[in-house]
Amino acid sequence: MTTLDASGAVVEMPEPRGIGSKSLNVLSIVFNKRFVGLWLLVVLSIVFSLSEPTLFPTKLTVEAILGNEAVIGLLALGVMFPLIAGIFDLGIAWVAGLSLCLVAKMSLQHHFSFPILILIALGVGAAMGSVSALLVGKWKVNSLVTTLGVGSLALGIAEWLAAGFSLTPQLPSTMITFGQGHLFGIIPNPFVYLLVVTALMYYVLEHTALGRRIRAAGINQEAARLAGIRVRRIEVGVLILSGIMSGFAGLVLAAQVGSANSSTAPAYLLPAISAVFLGAMQLKDGPNPWGTIVAVLLLGTGVEGLELWGASTWVSDFFNGVVLLISVTIAGRGLLARIT
Repeated sequence: MTTLDASGAVVEMPEPRGIGSKSLNVLSIVFNKRFVGLWLLVVLSIVFSLSEPTLFPTKLTVEAILGNEAVIGLLALGVMFPLIAGIFDLGIAWVAGLSLCLVAKMSLQHHFSFPILILIALGVGAAMGSVSALLVGKWKVNSLVTTLGVGSLALGIAEWLAAGFSLTPQLPSTMITFGQGHLFGIIPNPFVYLLVVTALMYYVLEHTALGRRIRAAGINQEAARLAGIRVRRIEVGVLILSGIMSGFAGLVLAAQVGSANSSTAPAYLLPAISAVFLGAMQLKDGPNPWGTIVAVLLLGTGVEGLELWGASTWVSDFFNGVVLLISVTIAGRGLLARIT
């Protein structure tokens, strides 16, 4: 703020720091564009609660949203980690489908214990991720093409395992509790796992040297190399991690739904990718774990509310597609330009 002194010269005066200015600062923080997703989530919840007061604001609806979105969230985090490093993994949903069918098949035919099924799910995810890592990190093949091919390979194996049928595994009781139990009687266990994985990823990305190296590799590979960062090793690591996340998502899905076929998991691909790009505009600039969770809940709430309104089944895909197009237009252009 400026004023005139006794001689007529212009002088700068300090800004007043009264209650009004502090309120404006608080409002500017609360209504920052990074929190649009949170406010939209609140608005949608209010609208659906008022329009469907006997259906939407219920424990059953909360459980449905959290439970349904847990696997999508895990897959979204599987996409997010490589994306931060400048790589796009399109094979996550198909790898999750392979894990789902393999776990169901092994449980049905060989009655493996839950720990063995965990190793199978994570192992097949790591194996498929290693194939992508070899091609991208070692032979420098484009990640979009590579992961699309690996995903198609995983889909073919899953179809061979299912043989055109829906598999109904004989799951151990511990695995049923793992996928269908609740924390505090309302939060589905799969969503608890999602929160734990999100917290771990947040810590790695924001509070470790490895996280800073991953972000540096995604921003500018050549500059990262000159700084001594082993970019190819990072690419290998994030793709293997993405595969493991996909395998874990398939395991959770098997325990959650109690059946498997080759077409179940691939349906999660579009919502997962939509959540990543929408989450890149939430809480901070660029892909981030907690922003991704906000986006997952926002998409899940929107779809659940539309279904309670009686919308047709195609509306959920239409809704996710519109969100993806808007998110890519606003936040995704720079991300897509860096993908190798």
